[in-house]
Amino acid sequence: MKSPVSIAILLMASSCYSVASEAAMRSQGDWYGYWGWNNATYSDSDIHFEGDDYDFTLHNVSAKDHQTPFSIAQVFHSYLNPSRLTIPQYNWRFGYFVQDNWSVSLGWDHMKYVMVQDQTVSMTGTNDRNGFEKTDPAAEDVVLTEDFLTYEHTDGFNQISLETEAYLPLWQHGADMDIALFAGAGAGIMYPKSNVKLMSGDRNDEWHVAGYSTLVKIGVEANLWQGLFVRFIGKYGYANMNDVLTSHDSSDKARQKIYYDEYIGAIGYRF
Repeated sequence: MKSPVSIAILLMASSCYSVASEAAMRSQGDWYGYWGWNNATYSDSDIHFEGDDYDFTLHNVSAKDHQTPFSIAQVFHSYLNPSRLTIPQYNWRFGYFVQDNWSVSLGWDHMKYVMVQDQTVSMTGTNDRNGFEKTDPAAEDVVLTEDFLTYEHTDGFNQISLETEAYLPLWQHGADMDIALFAGAGAGIMYPKSNVKLMSGDRNDEWHVAGYSTLVKIGVEANLWQGLFVRFIGKYGYANMNDVLTSHDSSDKARQKIYYDEYIGAIGYRF
């Protein structure tokens, strides 16, 4: 009689052979697209502001995201409402399989970045703006009140990226259902519509290429039925934004470098 150990080994080998013997779910030449939503967290960052009459840095500024609250009412009001699909933090992506289980894709990540108001931070540099003077460049504490600074990328903290990912199938059932892990990397441009009001000045809400980003990602994808899939993704990125618009004066700008985590749930279709 076969021992329990040998039976377990045979069952495991049979399961692995079953996955390997099925036709590849993600075949060379396939296309896919998905739509999803995200939450994000941001590292504290230094923000450097520069203009004709000021040149200063705010150190270790904290920020948070601004996802639309998820509730039954909001699901139908915003998340699934065609006229309000772009109100929540969302993602879309289109991809192509250059080889079995290896794809490249282009997509848009719409995150939102909101500076925490009324926090106290360290400020270095000088400021000659009337009512906000700072003549000593040494560090001093400042409270980020609304009359001094409101700072958001809420229309939003947008990333247009080219990404690649490789898949590792874990389980497959028939021709339609499977589960796979994937990992990848990417790079892109930051294209925010920033909402900044500095020292009671005017606000410039223009779309603008403000810098670049790089990222790595991991995730899990489950095929449900005839090309329909869901996936959950974790992205870990770096954004170097060296040209943030802060007013309609071309001499005014801000610079910051941000590390971020982004967590995405999406539904898509492969064909």
